[in-house]
Amino acid sequence: MVKSAGHPSARAARSPSVARVSLLIPTHALPSLSYGIPERLGPAVRPGSVVAAPLSGRPRLGVVVGTEDGQSAREYVLSVADDLSLPSRLVEVCRRVCEKAAVPLPVVLRAALPPGLETGRYRVLKPDRAWPWRTGEVVARAVLERALGPDALRAAAAEGRIELAPAPPRPPLVEWAVVRAAANPDLRRAPRQRELFELLKERGGASPTASLLAETGANRGALRELVRRGAIRVVRRQQAAPTEATEGDRAVARDVQPFLRLARRAVKSGGTFLWRTPAREEPDAVAAVVWATLEGGEQALVLAPEIGVVESVVGRLRRALPAGYTVAAFHSGLGRGRTAVYEAARGGAVDVVVGTRTAALLPLARPGSVCVVDEPSEGHRAEPGYEGLPVHVRDIALERGRAEGASVFCLSPYPSLRISAPEVRRRERIRQLPVRRSDAWPGVRIVDMRGSGAVFSSTLIEACRRHRDEGKRVGMVANRLGYATAVSCTRCGAVKRCPNCDLPLALGGRTGPLVCVRCGHKETNTGRCDECGSDRVVPTGLAVEHLREYLAEHLGEPVGLVTAASRDLADAPAVVGTAHCILEDDWDAVILPDVDAFLLASAVGAVERSYRLLHGAAEAARELLLVQTRVPEHYALRAGVRGDYEAFAAVELPRLRALGYPPFAHLAALTFEGSGSAVRRTVESRLRPALEPGVEMSAVVPVGRAGKSFLWRVLLRSNGRPAVARAAALAARLAAGTHGLKARVEVDPEEV
Repeated sequence: MVKSAGHPSARAARSPSVARVSLLIPTHALPSLSYGIPERLGPAVRPGSVVAAPLSGRPRLGVVVGTEDGQSAREYVLSVADDLSLPSRLVEVCRRVCEKAAVPLPVVLRAALPPGLETGRYRVLKPDRAWPWRTGEVVARAVLERALGPDALRAAAAEGRIELAPAPPRPPLVEWAVVRAAANPDLRRAPRQRELFELLKERGGASPTASLLAETGANRGALRELVRRGAIRVVRRQQAAPTEATEGDRAVARDVQPFLRLARRAVKSGGTFLWRTPAREEPDAVAAVVWATLEGGEQALVLAPEIGVVESVVGRLRRALPAGYTVAAFHSGLGRGRTAVYEAARGGAVDVVVGTRTAALLPLARPGSVCVVDEPSEGHRAEPGYEGLPVHVRDIALERGRAEGASVFCLSPYPSLRISAPEVRRRERIRQLPVRRSDAWPGVRIVDMRGSGAVFSSTLIEACRRHRDEGKRVGMVANRLGYATAVSCTRCGAVKRCPNCDLPLALGGRTGPLVCVRCGHKETNTGRCDECGSDRVVPTGLAVEHLREYLAEHLGEPVGLVTAASRDLADAPAVVGTAHCILEDDWDAVILPDVDAFLLASAVGAVERSYRLLHGAAEAARELLLVQTRVPEHYALRAGVRGDYEAFAAVELPRLRALGYPPFAHLAALTFEGSGSAVRRTVESRLRPALEPGVEMSAVVPVGRAGKSFLWRVLLRSNGRPAVARAAALAARLAAGTHGLKARVEVDPEEV
């Protein structure tokens, strides 16, 4: 419903209040603007209201982020869309996310509004005689502009003849079969029709025709005959929210019981919790948190890193929770059905929502808890070009916990150090629940590959053959990228490192140069080892297809392939694939033929990701974890194969502190697109002089191309996140004001 302020000439009485409105224009360059509130709209305008307000003679959609009394304004709010309003506490969450992550506030607010919101619709209020539209008709802006022209369209909006009428996409229409009153047809000689009719009556006399036909195996001819006989009628209804009812399966519920008492205490006390559980037990821990939340009459939001995990968690909750609750998925694969789930969650009609990162700002009528499943996963943060915010959902969950009073749970057997470091837990008041350790661990073989130029050791080949002959299955993990990120000596295992930062140098292309991603230091790739003098310095990393070919050659039989893009012979005794695809299943043996490709990657977070890989590989292996390496004494390797998270953190946290990386300092990665002269002029002449004390800035480093444009990288660093976020936002505003220059900002990126 849209409430209009009426024609400007009719606005005699004005409210002394002013609304600060963030117009939904995705830019850092436009701050929140102040608009007067017409007296008749006064009661309807509050923080969170979605309003239409003028900008440059054209009505724009915006969200009210605050109101003030006793102020005057030159422009006034035009209308209010009551059915699109946001809770005021959620607006506060959006504001905090904007400040801490340097994401434009309009972008954050838009992520909290219904997906697919139609913002280019106008309602005709006072049509001109020459117009083909009637009063109350809703017309697309493109149609109006084509018929009237830009100037006449602007004038019509200024005169109050049309008003902006935003609306979420309407759910699709679904065909339903409905039993006619007192219908009692003789269907003794029509078994298919009789089966359809009886099933329809069992469902209360109404059901979607698609499910009726699928369940009975009847065709549409049988349905048409029932209509002809006057037994039923076929109507079209808007599709309801795709929710599922919980079943209360006692066998599944028993698995949840060991977690339930602890979850109840945590939910009752409130706050933020870190819960380290084995990967196999994580769904039961989530179910316990949701169960405890529902007992208090509140809603639960579960955030998972990808659609497959969402569907798996929904299925588990549907069986584990007591009967009588509703669970809904929320992800891009639902299409327009996602809007129906949005409205159900905002109205309190669904008890549990399980979604991807796009659900992080989903409004809830009764927010009780937020669970972040597999907390360290990079899937919780949107990459450029993908839906969602470039902010990790754990940060959004923490803000929701503070603003809405919801309990927050971050679950993982190996949580990110950014949330588990003692300093962070003290600062954010994060409590750690008792750690649950895996009750089964495989045997571990670490094969030292120093001095060997072979892809596979004899130990690896023998292990694969033995498991094959015993009818067991082997999963082999390849480097995710399929190409090298560092170089090492096959004779002594030494790694080429930056003399300034002690980070592995990244190989640029196939032959070099070698570059430090932190300070920009460059070296020629000579292929010679600085430690032992050999010429056996080679790239790390083995591509998936190459590993598959080598293994098939040694085994003398086809080998399976499992990646995100393809699956071939996935049931073979030996399967090669990327880490994510292999480790989501259980195997008799898991093999990491080149763990150095992960351990020695040049990114600062590579060591932490390597520990997770090793820990996850051990959890996925029933009998054997075999690791080939040229750095067998690496602390992350030794701790990972034992599942000793504490030992790993004890070494890695001091390293991160010394390097000045999160969680001990805060970074902003600025990626500029444009000419080198424009970037350097903006960065050196305008950004650097404006930096606050304590904010450091790196040199401008070229990182590649995007089409015909060049890409450049600049890093900002500060001990305080607000300071580095303000500097990043300033850089984005400067770029927006420079012709031919674009900027992308990430505060505390997962990868540097």
